[in-house]
Amino acid sequence: MHAYKIKKNTLAKILGLSFSIIYGIFVISSVQRHFLLGSGDITAYVNFFEGFQVWTNYNTFPKYEGVFRYGLFYLNNLFDLSFLTILGYIAFTSSSIIFCIYSINIRSRNYLFYLVPLIMMVFFTPRVMDLFASGVRSGIAFTILFIAFVYLRGTKKYILFGLSSLIHLSMLPIIFLYYLFYTLSNKRIKSYFIPSLFILLLYSLLVAIAGNEFYHRTAVSSGLYYNFLVLYLGLLMIFTNKKVLKDIYGFISVGLILIVLSGFIIDFSFIRYVGNAIIMYLFFIIKKGETKTIQVFTIGYAPFFILTLLYSITNHW
Repeated sequence: MHAYKIKKNTLAKILGLSFSIIYGIFVISSVQRHFLLGSGDITAYVNFFEGFQVWTNYNTFPKYEGVFRYGLFYLNNLFDLSFLTILGYIAFTSSSIIFCIYSINIRSRNYLFYLVPLIMMVFFTPRVMDLFASGVRSGIAFTILFIAFVYLRGTKKYILFGLSSLIHLSMLPIIFLYYLFYTLSNKRIKSYFIPSLFILLLYSLLVAIAGNEFYHRTAVSSGLYYNFLVLYLGLLMIFTNKKVLKDIYGFISVGLILIVLSGFIIDFSFIRYVGNAIIMYLFFIIKKGETKTIQVFTIGYAPFFILTLLYSITNHW
């Protein structure tokens, strides 16, 4: 019986790894599509790298992208691969790792039956796909940060916190949400839903104001209907299970979606955080959610997935 259980767990891990690789390959094809369409960050990166002459001149890189661009030039010289190929490998690695982490953390076959439709919808949601395929830099930074959250403790965790922030500064608000959660835990405020939600709302407004003050680049470009869809998603995350704020991943997911909504208020786009928020919320459901939570969120998430997929196809294909 014990040997059968080990064999079954091994088979589940092999299947999870296999599907992770398949998903990574799909993400690579999405990187190629972004390049052909000239959308996302892919074309801008390739044009920059191919037109850059002195790769060792670190001071000429944008300050907030220096580590990432220097690393890409290093990989280009080390493996003699095209920059588009390297970006594709990075997207493959980050997306496969995240998918694999999720697949091996499913608690039982009973939960798997309910989770498969939701996992497929989440990972093929355009904003989640874009996190890996379009925003390659933020995708690898988020993957490093997520590994630190799930698997590391002590100094190693803090080193990866720093590395992810150096690769992409957008990881800093996520890291601060991590510390805010444990600060509230010590003060036992997080036991109460409304005070915790209010504190998250204040935090999200502060992040939105700070972003607008120090980063004068991104205005809200999504349409009004898309913004309403994000609002719908936020309400779904908050009220599907009120225990969401008692879990670190649920707490971060709600904080991120509130940052996006706060950005709408002051006309500053944090739309990239939608993908991060969805992934974090899915991990909360996998780790803590009961069958009813999975069912309710799956039914509620389906319209968001379908409409945003149609929105993406209509506007970008």
